Amino acid sequence: MFEKFFERKRSPEEAERIVKKVVGRELGQGVNGATIYLAFTAAQRENRDKKLGMTNNYLLNIVREAAFGMSGAIEDNMYGGPDQTFANIEAEITKIRNGLNDEEKRS
Repeated sequence: MFEKFFERKRSPEEAERIVKKVVGRELGQGVNGATIYLAFTAAQRENRDKKLGMTNNYLLNIVREAAFGMSGAIEDNMYGGPDQTFANIEAEITKIRNGLNDEEKRS
């Protein structure tokens, strides 16, 4: 009943920082298909648990940007250069995004 009065409202920037922190933790183990998916599910869980109000589409954009930033020389050597690394990240994000229906993308 008093939840509305005592619930702390977060700014969009603060909510994004919270999600980026969780995503960074997951992607810290390496940037590949499995960790990208784990980072997305961790972001969804954090968004739901802390009631941040972000859409799945927005969460995927955060994961994509974090993966681009955190990919390094190891991934470049494994996948054949930075262009191929970025293409692999885009492919994984697209695969996850296509797996969501329209309602899930907006929620």
